[in-house]
Amino acid sequence: MNCLKSGQKKLKIFMIAILFGIAVLGAVNIFVGKLFYINSTDSAPRGIYLISLNQNLHYGDYVIVALPVDVPKLHVEKGFLLLKQVRGFPGDKYTVSDDALELCGKAYKIFQQEGLPQLETGERQVPDNEMLLLNDRELSFDSRYLGPISKDLIVKKVDLLVPYEPFTCFVKKVIE
Repeated sequence: MNCLKSGQKKLKIFMIAILFGIAVLGAVNIFVGKLFYINSTDSAPRGIYLISLNQNLHYGDYVIVALPVDVPKLHVEKGFLLLKQVRGFPGDKYTVSDDALELCGKAYKIFQQEGLPQLETGERQVPDNEMLLLNDRELSFDSRYLGPISKDLIVKKVDLLVPYEPFTCFVKKVIE
């Protein structure tokens, strides 16, 4: 009988702790906003991203940004959230050719496809209050198609908390 009461007491404490945790996360979500973002696309490292405590932006930081235009070909609308890496700040110079956007000696491949926004070729400079957001992966939909993106569309700076790569590698080895 004592074991049963002890087990019930532990279960009650556990349930209260779970409810308390949910309440705290709900309050944080109301007052602070979303804390976690999940990236399951190939355009950036897959994983769970956490809102960064320091929101000052630097080269190489990852940000959540709202898409500035509708892109029916990709089935996404203006405001859709994307995960992109900060590569260019106001005043930085870059060049757009038919097949690449070049910035600081690095070329980001552009695929000419009907239905995707295309930039005019030529040399440019990132305007005030805008940034170049470019991911390393070739198939990323970013500033190579959209051009500089307004800082106002940046939702939050995020940090990779849990990368999926170690888990996917482990699962592949287990399956083989």
